[in-house]
Amino acid sequence: MSDIIITVNRNLHAQLTKVYADFGAYTKQMSIDLVKEEGALTCRAAIDFSPPLNGKLGGKGDKKIAEHWGNWAVANDVLTVVGEDSKTLASAMGSKKNSLAKFTKWRMGKPPKTQGLAMKIWQDTNPERAFKRAQNLFGRFGGRRIGIIENDSALKARHDRIRKMYKGRIRKNGGRDPITGQVKGEQPHFASIQIIERYIKTRQLRVGFMKAGWISAINKIGTPKINGVEKKFGLRKMPTWVSRHPAGHGSVGLNIFNGAANDVHMTVRNDLGNIFGVGYLAGTRRFVIGVRAGKMSARMRHFMRIAIEKANTGRSPT
Repeated sequence: MSDIIITVNRNLHAQLTKVYADFGAYTKQMSIDLVKEEGALTCRAAIDFSPPLNGKLGGKGDKKIAEHWGNWAVANDVLTVVGEDSKTLASAMGSKKNSLAKFTKWRMGKPPKTQGLAMKIWQDTNPERAFKRAQNLFGRFGGRRIGIIENDSALKARHDRIRKMYKGRIRKNGGRDPITGQVKGEQPHFASIQIIERYIKTRQLRVGFMKAGWISAINKIGTPKINGVEKKFGLRKMPTWVSRHPAGHGSVGLNIFNGAANDVHMTVRNDLGNIFGVGYLAGTRRFVIGVRAGKMSARMRHFMRIAIEKANTGRSPT
């Protein structure tokens, strides 16, 4: 009876050990990289579903149509806190400067909506007499019926104060008086069309600022390596009206709870994403979860199948 001899192929053993070690290292890093990828794509979905949105169909928060709706909302809110000082007889006569010119411009516009003294003044064929009648009429009120805004900073102060009263969205949250067209319970205010247009353009430049926090978060996530190639996610075709803001109000937390089990946890946050509750009202969180649900699990299964197939054939996954 001969001895039983067992011969170990050390080269094969070393190769197998290396494959297993590489498999473990790959799956650990893969988990981190896929979490980074999903974090970035979740941030992009938050941009898509946070205001401003397509006001008719919803969503499309990274498209030009959303910028248009945002600009429109800004203009309407500004025009709720201030009116053009030549559009009403009260504003024209309450002006401290060029009241005759503004009165004349008012008379050249549309007639008053209601009958009364204002209509009689508008219909008067004698301009001088009409202006005198208007002075007599509004002189009785001592200028207390309206407010005149004479510069941008005064308009900004009034706008910011009233925005806080209505959680940043004056008309949407019921702040507009249907009769006066301005803010409920507030003294009507008026300004020149130049001041109003200039201020509206300045405020519209802020459209997209809230969303920009998600870009900040994406950049803080870092660049994942997918299929051996470093690649940024979530920034493709980012509109300039969002990316133009140098925002830093996005944050990221990445934690590995159990290295052996590849337990990876990431949080992405936009500190202004729910300012005045706009994210909650728009259903941002609900829509984002609905869009991204199951996407990462599918990606993980895809890459795990490839890694297992390579390991089973003696190749190190990459």
